[in-house]
Amino acid sequence: MRRHRVLYVAKTARGGSALSLYYLVRGLDRSRYEPVVLFYVQERLYTGDRLAESGIKTIALEKQHREPSAPAGPVSRRDIGGWLEARFGKMARQVYIFLKACYRFMCWEAPKIWPIVRAIQKSEIDLVHLNCGLRHGKPGIIAAWLTKTPCICHVRMFHTLSHFDKVFSRFVDSFIYISRAVAENYITQGISPVKGTVIHNAVDLAEFSLNCDVALVRSEFGWTSHERLVGVVGRLDWWKGHEYFLEAMAEVAQQIPNLRGIIVGEPESTPLNWEYYQKLQSLTKSLGLEDKVVFTGLRNDVPRLMSALDVVVLSSAAPEPFGRVVIEGMAAGKPVVATAAGGVLDIIEDGLNGLLVPCKNSKAMAQAILWLLSNQEQARQIGLAARQCVAQRFTVEHHVAKVQSVYDSTMDVA
Repeated sequence: MRRHRVLYVAKTARGGSALSLYYLVRGLDRSRYEPVVLFYVQERLYTGDRLAESGIKTIALEKQHREPSAPAGPVSRRDIGGWLEARFGKMARQVYIFLKACYRFMCWEAPKIWPIVRAIQKSEIDLVHLNCGLRHGKPGIIAAWLTKTPCICHVRMFHTLSHFDKVFSRFVDSFIYISRAVAENYITQGISPVKGTVIHNAVDLAEFSLNCDVALVRSEFGWTSHERLVGVVGRLDWWKGHEYFLEAMAEVAQQIPNLRGIIVGEPESTPLNWEYYQKLQSLTKSLGLEDKVVFTGLRNDVPRLMSALDVVVLSSAAPEPFGRVVIEGMAAGKPVVATAAGGVLDIIEDGLNGLLVPCKNSKAMAQAILWLLSNQEQARQIGLAARQCVAQRFTVEHHVAKVQSVYDSTMDVA
């Protein structure tokens, strides 16, 4: 029997969504499925390199990103939609937004349709798997419809869907959501719940060995086993709440002088996030943490770094769609302190396999970190329970089996 060929359409090779895609395609049953990955933009990044090393065929539609960035912050621009609503009513605003979305689609997204169609035809694709939700998956949705190919939309972010976005949902055969919170976000906006399945992201436990040379990792930063080390991992995005982490570290340092911290990640190349990064640098100085907290920049050895931590923190100020860093910290056998919102609530049972704190509450975060550092045996037990939870619920094998089940049912329906 011929293997089913699956075309994965992804906006970018950056971030957790691309890494999750890598784990999925690498773990596919190759006796049944043959993957081809298509990126909107050619990016020789960590995930792209790993795909190539695994022998997975990749296609890029563009060599450089051409679409202009969204404004970094408040701009002195007329609110045309607001003016129309004030003058002619709410319907006028909605029509304007719909037409604007149509214009943007024709300028930036429609040109991608025919290259995707050609990729489907050339590779004799049996199923299209969109890795970028409805908002950015429209070219792939239309290409699948034109070629009469079943289409799955993998939703990895919270999106506010416009009426224009929702038009395309009728051409999607199945939706995969990475958490209950993401599923609820789409369903409350009118997407049929019948089409959707919640399948959590996964982590490769083998990458998070419990036998790393912790002393060697710490020595890279000039630290020994005597320092208590706490870290945040993830891109420096304005909503990730690093400022609350820094404030919490300053408070904990008053009681644990040998406290040290690392912030792993870099800002996206947008004015807003570079401004956020500069704000974090200034806050580090004003809190007196220059000698205690290190900004490592982008690192490709996250499992190694996590092995050296005493506590992993997810400090997001807004709900996470899932929270990949949470299951990574848990896979490393570390106690995790995470903000209690979004997909994190699908992962952590407070006090059992991690600790939950309110968003934007540095005092609660400090108390949780301090408790774990002061109660090492309880922290160790939480870390062990965390790794066991990952082994039971968030392995690549478990994730792939569920996704392949959706593939089979979608192709049968189609």
